[in-house]
Formats: sequence, C-alpha cells, structure tokens
Amino acid sequence: MRRSRAILPTTLLALVLGAVPAGAAPLASTGARANDAQTAPAEISGSRAPAAPQPVSPAFRTQQLNWQPCFDDPGPGLPPGGERLECSVMKAPLDWNHQARGSIDIAVSRLRPAHGTPKNLLMTNPGGPGEPGVVVPLLFLDPTHTAVANSSEIVGVDVRGTGNSSSLSCAGRTIGRDRDVRDRSRANVKAMLDSAQAMARACQKASKPLGDFVNTAQTVRDFDLLRSLLGYERTNWFGFSAGTWLGAQYATTFPRRAGRFVFDSSVPFTGSWQQLYALQPMGFERRFRKDFLPWVAKYEQAYGLGGTAESVRGGYEGVRTFLAEEPLILEDGTVLTATTFDSLLAGSLYNKSLFPQAAELLAGLNAAVGGIPARTAASKELAARVSAVRAAARMPGAPAGAPDAVDATFYTVGCNDTPYYGNRLTLAATSAAQGRLFPLIGWRTIAEPCAFWERPAVDLPKPTGRGVPPVLMVQSEHDPATPMEGARQAAAGFANARLLRVTDEGDHMLYGNGNPCVDRAVDSYLADGTLPRPGATCTGQPLPTPAMSAAATAAPGKRHGTAWLAAFADRLSR
Repeated sequence: MRRSRAILPTTLLALVLGAVPAGAAPLASTGARANDAQTAPAEISGSRAPAAPQPVSPAFRTQQLNWQPCFDDPGPGLPPGGERLECSVMKAPLDWNHQARGSIDIAVSRLRPAHGTPKNLLMTNPGGPGEPGVVVPLLFLDPTHTAVANSSEIVGVDVRGTGNSSSLSCAGRTIGRDRDVRDRSRANVKAMLDSAQAMARACQKASKPLGDFVNTAQTVRDFDLLRSLLGYERTNWFGFSAGTWLGAQYATTFPRRAGRFVFDSSVPFTGSWQQLYALQPMGFERRFRKDFLPWVAKYEQAYGLGGTAESVRGGYEGVRTFLAEEPLILEDGTVLTATTFDSLLAGSLYNKSLFPQAAELLAGLNAAVGGIPARTAASKELAARVSAVRAAARMPGAPAGAPDAVDATFYTVGCNDTPYYGNRLTLAATSAAQGRLFPLIGWRTIAEPCAFWERPAVDLPKPTGRGVPPVLMVQSEHDPATPMEGARQAAAGFANARLLRVTDEGDHMLYGNGNPCVDRAVDSYLADGTLPRPGATCTGQPLPTPAMSAAATAAPGKRHGTAWLAAFADRLSR
C-alpha cells in the first residue's frame, strides 16, 4: 500500500509542532454551549444503524482546554495571523466503548478570526491516515481564503496515534527496500512476504494497548468530543485525501452534527481501504505515462532522455535494471536500490512542481549508469539530486512522538478499520498481475502488512450520505494516490455528493495549491454554502518548465503563497 496523502512542498499539509502545551486548566467555551458530545441517538446512515455511542464520562465532557500560543517565538516567515494559532491537549478515552480503561492525549489547535466571533466551526484533517494536523489551519490564512478564515473557528488535530498526541510505533521496523520487488524467485518472494509479516507483528506488539484503539471509529468520537468542548452544535469539515474517509465516517456517525463538508482528493470512502490500495498502481502508472513521461520528452534538450514518452520510459527501465543488479552507494552513504528508485519517482508524481527535480534525477542516473567512466565523480551530484527529490517528495519536518508514528498510524488505521482479504498466495499472484500491468509500483503491492494483521473488533458503518447535507468533492482526473475511479464510486454511493472534476490535471490535493477555480468553489461553500452547479468542472494548472526546478528548490511553496512553509517546517520539528 502507498500512503494516500499529498507529499508536497507547495501546500500546507502537516507541519508538526515540536511542543504542544500540556495540561488542562479552566477556560470558558466559545459560542453557545452544545449538548453533551456523542449523546445523540443512533441514526440510520448506512446499510445499518451505527451502534448508539456510549454517553461521555464527566471526566472527559467537563474538561476545559488550556489554550496557549503554538509558537513561543514565531519569528520571520509565519504567515500574517499565524501567531494567533493556539494549541492545547485534550484528554480522550483510550477506548470510547469502555471509557474507564484510561485516557490518552490528543493534540489540538484552533485559529479564530482576528476580529469578531466565529459563526461556525471548521474541522480539518490532512489525511494519511496518520498525518499530524495541528498546523493545517494556517492554510486558511492565505488572503485567498479570507472569507473562510473570518467566519470560522478552524481546528487542527493530531489524530490518536501520531504527532504530539499519544503515539504509536512499529519499533523502527520497516518493509525493506533492499530487495527488488520485481524479482519473483521463490526465495525473494518468501523474503518479501516474511518482511510484511514481521512488520505487522512489530507494529502490533510495540503499540499495545493503544494500537487496538487507533481506528476511525474511535477517532471520529475524539473529533466530536472536541466539537462539544468548543461549544458548537454542528461542524463544517475540510479533509484532504484520507481525511475524506474520516469526514465521511464522522458524518455517518453524527449526521445531525454535520454541516458543510468538503472532500479534496477522495479515497473510495464508501468501500474499503483494500479497494483504494488496489486502485493505486493504476493511478500512479497513468500519471507516469500520461503526464510525466511526455513532459520529460517535451524537454529533450534539457534532459537528454529522448523526444518520446517511450524513449524516456526506456531510460527509466535501463536505470532500474542497472540498480537491480548493482545498487549505487552515493557519496553521502545513501544506497540507491531499484525499489527505492521506483519510490522516488512515484513520490514525485503527487504534484507537478516536483517533475523537474525528478527528471533531473532520472537524467543524472541515466548518464551515470550508462558507462560514464566518471561514475564516482558523479556520485556527489547524484547524492544531491536524490536528497532533493526525497526532501521534496515528503512532508517537511520530522513527526513528533515516536519517530515512526506517522507510518505506524498509517498501517494501524488501514489494517484495523476494514477487513483485508488475502494471504501469501494471493499477495504474490495479485502483485505480479498488478506489476505486469502497472510496473511503476504494481510489483510493490506484495508488501502488505494487513494480510498478516490480527484485526481487533472494529465495526464501521457504511457511509451513504443519507440525512447529511451536501458534500463538495474536488478531484483531479489523473490523481495518482486517490484515483478518479474511487472518487466517482464514492460520489455515486453518497447521497447529495457534488463532484467537481478538475480536467487536465493530475495533482493530488488541489485546494490552496494555486488553482483559482478550485479555491473559489471550496471557499464559497465553506463560507456561505454556495455549491458549484452539477457537472461543473475546473481546468487544471499548466505543467512546469525545467527552469522552475531551481526556483522550487530555493523557495518551496513560493508559487502558491506559502513560502513560509519550508522555514517553519524545520523550526517546528526541533
């Protein structure tokens, strides 16, 4: 599986605060006091009625949050108004179904209007599942989104398991990339399956007891507790990627609490995580073939990889074949394997702004492995290019809590939420079939810990949208991580969903990423409830030029008004 998240330097996704104020102290709630959280009777929202939530223990529903500035020293680069972001820690039950078992910490943040009282609550989630979200409200400080920022109390949350909340760990265990996933010898297949099984066991062992309760059913109740503590009867929602799954489950569990919900780059939230992961090889391959390869070919003079998509693909395959036989050890100690190379290219497909760096890496490797005698001399330059691509194609900063909390939460939520059907034989067979059709990441689908997961009792209702206000879904045609097919499936099965298709576009996560049409549509719905007409579309943004690579490296996010992002990524992770 591959994280269904944007791994972009140009949008605010999940900067992580290095320190969140701890403790609890009296604080008056804002707005009209809502009824106690999660005491509403069960409502029919899927193929069945969700189980009636247990009443919230007074120990949790009467707590008052101690809000403090998130930044002790904001310094230069923070967007105007960013100093208003406040952080606190909320206590939630370890197990919402048995609240006496103990409590966990949930790191939360809020951004209130500079003037006046907010009219509504807007909860946000950056996806993952498992990306920390306390800094996501800062996205709305862009002047483009003034109408939303001036009318809303915008909330960010590090969901249970990650960031500054009580966090999970897989004890540092990873599914190694030292083996070539295309090597289908009996010994290598066994080793890869053993690695996935060991990963599952390590995650579950290291994360007990919390890991049994890191799932969407528990997390939506955390969010609803926060809604109640903030004093609102209803909440709006903005979710990227896997945040659409969380939003759909919240609306299904608490339909009377749901206001205006926006889903950007949707997973198939009416189905299962396994269905999403099955779509991803096709999504990444399409983005690779339709967008990236022709783009590199267009700039043959810049990259020297040929003037057709086929010739560029041949360059990639040649580099990969070499790395499978002889991994490169670069000057900085990085070992570049064939599987790592696949991952670097796939990570660069999330956003078009990453294309130039990825093309430079491909061109440099193509030259270095093509028999150039000065391969050792090229090592330093290649190390720099690998580092640049890796840094661009991941979240800036380091997660708080356990070092591997993001990965651990990602696997735990996906494996806990919905059943996984398969075993060693089916993993080997289906990954081989996916690999032949979609070679960029299809072969890698053999690395599936959920096939070996001892799944706890988690019963998620099927979202149908019944009794929920209209949901605005924004989706690009060539999204690699959450393909359009899954979004269409979700929209078709979720009543009142309004799908805004972004044509000639393949970026994963669109709002706040430089598309005025998308920004207007989302802002209009969140601020005043205006939906785009049925069948409306937005046109995507043009692909970059090779010259944009240097500018992107020098100032990530500058194109979209988030130049402060890179500087604060490092500061907040220390």
